[in-house]
Amino acid sequence: MSEKIDNRKIYLSGGGDENQSSFFDKFFFELLKQDGKLLYIPIALKDNKIYSRVNLWMEKVIKIHKREDLQIETWKRIPELINLNLYDGIYIGGGNTWTLMDDITKSGFKDYLIQYVENGGLLYGGSAGAIILGKRIDTQNDENKINLLQDDGLNLVNEYSIACHFKNDERAKFNEWAQNKKSPIICLPEGSGAILESGNIRCIGVNGCIIYMPEGNEIAINQADFFSVE
Repeated sequence: MSEKIDNRKIYLSGGGDENQSSFFDKFFFELLKQDGKLLYIPIALKDNKIYSRVNLWMEKVIKIHKREDLQIETWKRIPELINLNLYDGIYIGGGNTWTLMDDITKSGFKDYLIQYVENGGLLYGGSAGAIILGKRIDTQNDENKINLLQDDGLNLVNEYSIACHFKNDERAKFNEWAQNKKSPIICLPEGSGAILESGNIRCIGVNGCIIYMPEGNEIAINQADFFSVE
């Protein structure tokens, strides 16, 4: 694992629509500089009928947070030539986790993204976009249409995996998952999220978040609480 975790600024959203996630999202959009350039990557939705409307969705998000000053560039496919230094922030949206991970890996974008984050770049992942940033991606129920065999994520949260759309009736399920996989997992309800910065996780949202450890213990992280992941 890289020793550069203190440089990372990662926003992990538990999902929900633009209104549900607005309380958490504002922390990300407030950090983007005035007239900055934001890269929006919605490719996890490429097989969804709403894919043609993703730009309209982002326009609504920008309006909610009064950030019409931002320059938004949308990638509906990963280009061959990549220079992430052009962007003040990157927003990876939700959809199918398996296809998203496959596209990011096969295109070579994975290595560029890891380098961007380790150099202090600002990264937001929502739902599937958050899950791929953890250690493992088999934390969701998305249909694995492409029969992807590997379940490794980008492992940018120091060996922690991420679960989104978390509900209280899934407590036993994820407690058992953490023990069976021997991997800690951060569970995020819709409307809540976690911010990784300076080696700490800070939970944001009315519902907080829950972390399950391989030893079987459950750690509830309430609104604005910090938890070290170093």
